[in-house]
This record gives sequence, structure tokens and C-alpha cells, in this order.
Amino acid sequence: MLIIESALLLFSRDGYNSASMQSIAKEAGVSKGNLYNYFVGKEELLEAVLKHGLDQFSNVFTGQSSQIYTEADFDLAIKANFNLLRSNETFWKLYYNLIAQPKVQDLFTKIFLPFLDQYMKIFESYFKNKGDHNAGVTALLLGSAIDGISLGYFMMGEAYPLEEIVDQLIIKFK
Repeated sequence: MLIIESALLLFSRDGYNSASMQSIAKEAGVSKGNLYNYFVGKEELLEAVLKHGLDQFSNVFTGQSSQIYTEADFDLAIKANFNLLRSNETFWKLYYNLIAQPKVQDLFTKIFLPFLDQYMKIFESYFKNKGDHNAGVTALLLGSAIDGISLGYFMMGEAYPLEEIVDQLIIKFK
């Protein structure tokens, strides 16, 4: 776990390409050789970091909470999304950093597409139950809005009026 946390920190702070297995081992307080006992290479370590971060997010959107039946459920789901974003900013900064990196695009797609598909289906079902005849597109629009809000928050930090914008997002999509 310490290795994954160290890799997350360095991938997020320095970028995937700049972080080396040596620097990750040093940050984790293990030898480089020991690091290779756990991970074949940097790509496998990145995959573990991404899966670890997504597992935290998925835990909120699984089981009973994976269904949104009411506007109150929708409100809670959107707020939970942004609470997770704030509680693990290092991971989500890495997420948004990796989106544009062609070198890791295949790995990123392999890990995130199944997750995003499951996440979007939760909202698609909600919109469909509300009578939206284009529920899949509405869910994608919501996802795009969430991504845009998240990027704005990371770019502007505490100056970004996140609470007010999230409240407006909920009003627009409820």
C-alpha cells in the first residue's frame, strides 16, 4: 500500500513519464529491487494505482447506492461524487493528467472505460425513469459537466465556488 501511495504522489506531482521506479522506491522507503518484487514495471504500478483509486470511488456507487430512484438520491450521488473528488485530490489530479497522455492511453482506456460505463449506467437509468427519451446522452452530458467542474476546481483551487456550482448542476439535471 505504501508503494501505491508513493507512486500516486510522484505520478501526480511529477507526471507519469518523469517519475522513475527508483524515485518511487525511494519515496516508499524500499529498495528498487524490492519494488520489482511487487511490480514488473512502471505501467503495472500505474495500473495498480488507478485500480486502487477507482476502488475507493466504486465503493460509494455499488450495492444499494448504485441505484438512483429519487431526486434526493440524485442529489446525494452528485454530492458524494464531489466529496470523493475532494477527499482524494491527488488521485483525481493524476486522472485528469493522464487523460491527455498518449503513452498511457491504452492502459487508461482499459481501466477506466468499464468503470465509466458502469457509472454512466447509474445515471442513465435515473434519467430513463424520469421519462428522458435520450437518457444515455443526458447521462454523458452530466458526466461531461462533472468533468468540467472537476477540472475548474483543480485549476482554481479554493477560489473556485465548487459548492455553488454543484448546487446549480443538481438543479439543472434533477
